Amino acid sequence: MVQHGDQQAMPAQISRQHGRQLDVIVDDQNARVFHGVSLSPCRQGREALSQIVTPRHQRSRPRHEQVTVRRDTALHRPVAAADQILEHTMKVTPIPLLLIAVLFSTQAGAVTLTFIENNDLHAHLTPHLDKVVKNGQVVYESRGGLARVATLVKQIRAQNPNTVLMNVGDTYHGGVEALYTLGNAVVDPLNALGVDVGVPGNWDFAYGPNVLRLRYVNTLTNVQRNLLQSTVSLMIKRPAFPNIAANMQSTAGANSGSLLLPGTFTKTVGGVKVGFIGLTSDIVAQMDTVLAAGLSFTQGETAYRDLVNAQAQTLRSQGAQLVMVMSELGLQKDYRLADVINAGAVDVFFSAHTHDTIFAPLKTKSGALVVEAGHDGWLGRMDVDIVSGQAPVFNWTLLPVDSSIPDDPAMKSLVDAARAPFLVANPNMTVPMSGMTLKLTQPINTVLGHVYAPLDREDALESTFNHAWTDTLRQQTGTAIALTPGLRMDGPTPAAGTLYEDNHIADGALTIEDVYRYIPVPYTLGTGTVQASTIKSIIESDLTAVYSLNSFSQAGGWLNGWSGLNIKVDLSQPDGHRVQSISYLDGTPMADADTLSATGCLRPTDTADGSGTVLCSFAGFSNVTSLLNPATGNPWYPQELFSTALSQGWLADSTQRNIADAAATPAWPEQPFVQPLAVRVTAGAKLSKSGLVFNAGTQIYTAQITLTNTGAVPLQAPLKVVLEGLPAGVTVVNAAGSYYSQPYLKLSGSLAPGSSQSVLVQFRKTSGTIIYSPAAYTGGV
Repeated sequence: MVQHGDQQAMPAQISRQHGRQLDVIVDDQNARVFHGVSLSPCRQGREALSQIVTPRHQRSRPRHEQVTVRRDTALHRPVAAADQILEHTMKVTPIPLLLIAVLFSTQAGAVTLTFIENNDLHAHLTPHLDKVVKNGQVVYESRGGLARVATLVKQIRAQNPNTVLMNVGDTYHGGVEALYTLGNAVVDPLNALGVDVGVPGNWDFAYGPNVLRLRYVNTLTNVQRNLLQSTVSLMIKRPAFPNIAANMQSTAGANSGSLLLPGTFTKTVGGVKVGFIGLTSDIVAQMDTVLAAGLSFTQGETAYRDLVNAQAQTLRSQGAQLVMVMSELGLQKDYRLADVINAGAVDVFFSAHTHDTIFAPLKTKSGALVVEAGHDGWLGRMDVDIVSGQAPVFNWTLLPVDSSIPDDPAMKSLVDAARAPFLVANPNMTVPMSGMTLKLTQPINTVLGHVYAPLDREDALESTFNHAWTDTLRQQTGTAIALTPGLRMDGPTPAAGTLYEDNHIADGALTIEDVYRYIPVPYTLGTGTVQASTIKSIIESDLTAVYSLNSFSQAGGWLNGWSGLNIKVDLSQPDGHRVQSISYLDGTPMADADTLSATGCLRPTDTADGSGTVLCSFAGFSNVTSLLNPATGNPWYPQELFSTALSQGWLADSTQRNIADAAATPAWPEQPFVQPLAVRVTAGAKLSKSGLVFNAGTQIYTAQITLTNTGAVPLQAPLKVVLEGLPAGVTVVNAAGSYYSQPYLKLSGSLAPGSSQSVLVQFRKTSGTIIYSPAAYTGGV
């Protein structure tokens, strides 16, 4: 079972062999061990190291009392956090690296490898506020900053020289410094981290196909590179580490049909050969077909299953003892993919794109573990203990990049240098992309105004930022409705008067830099008209892309923001049937034949001369026209309008909710994922089923299935019992829905420890025997 508690680092130790899971989950606070396994020799070595480097007065503390100066506990060490220990030790009692290496390999054939996941940086060079769960409450905390990340990375490498640093997902896009340099501002600091291997994210394609190739492709000839560079106004800086993507093919030129980037990467670490499979985003063409020019991407569950199986088999045949997948597909797709690949093919999926914080690895049917380290405010650490002849033991810890981490001086100097041009009185910059007129004429730390209601994008269904922004658009233009993309990017802003955890009061200030954290994309604004039936179709399609139980039907970010409508949905319904009704704000039902005026966004390639038919990437509009900035006469960029509204005091204060879910689906933090995911319960639960009772009159067979919570924490709603392995010729009459073509039944509410809930299942068969295995799932919709 996936365990979710306070957001603090909690190591989870798992041993896996040939697809069979031997689960060992250790909670240092409660001293719980499931299916206990003795310490591996590698772990004994780490504990020996901690005894050597720990001040004597700390060594005698009981294990459950040994807490760190931060919220995270060190990985199975009965002392203070190892990063703090080593920081102290290297100042006082230097330890030869040879001794550290010996302690991480305490017997012949035994070694510990450490894998660091740094995912979804989104070009955030410096710390920013984030919303996290602490002691059961959502609080604002300072998170991120590459100078802090560098400190953590150095500490981990000092603890274990056998370390691999992975950079997964959106990297060179997402902040003001990146936008005005086409990502160059991020390159030098990130290169200084010493990344071993990376995978591009969908937003790394956003500067256009030429910048993508200049940045990532290592096989360009001088002629090709010079030709591409001549189309770009800046010399494009490149990562100093390989990037891989097995699911992206070139469709143009002499290399048509070949991978644009290498699909895999191998590295021998501590004498162990490790294979990495890269999966980049497959939604680039949906963002804008121009961004995917000359490229095609693997699509669909079956194609991905076959791709990963083939790549993993090749890596294993080449001697890889471990196979890791680094994926920008998102947690939902990665979780499903790990379920359907061959048992034992992959050891760990390091997921990105969805920004989910995974505190205990998700266990899957293939035996692969799935983890994700949130975004730039976290680092993930996976220690793998390898002993010859034994199954590897995997230890996962999520490390907060918070204010307790000191800045690394060298990295801070690089970050300061990258930001310096943006902090002068007048940066005098224009976005260096063809046709762009968006300018930066004030230092990015300029306070534009203050907000008196919180702003964030921490809700997949509707967010406070999208409310405020779309209401502002509609008020400015006078259209009946307004819409905005469902981006995941933000820098949560507490309302003025909010009490921080350290007892100081937020002033609600928003700077230019904050604006670009919310809107890092240089689209423009426009208006048009649309039929109400098209609006309903757009919302329905959008709900499928976010909430489908079939992860490979999902796409994009979260639900688009809407203003001017009251929308009633039922998220528990199947794809295409979630919209229940739509009305205007005065309660008048929206009729399909209604024609509405709308304000939305325009991509650079969209027609906006009055004959356009696309708004916010959706077809079906008419009379689409650019919204002009009266101060410049040019198309109005959202950054400009938002800044103007904020500085002049007419940014809408919109905290009401206009979307009602009849299913009352729990949202984050009640569910651990912002975009809900149904997760198979693998521990702490017992399922039993009764015999079949046949009704000759109705020709229906009935059985009772009972789910008992045998664990120590509640099984959170929504709860489902999926009937797996049901043969053809047998149908479930009272099925509530289908989960990957398998019928499921719903249970009501959550299930407390020690309690049970039963549900009746009714079958009708035309052939065969009624055989099935019930499986419990928690979360999702």
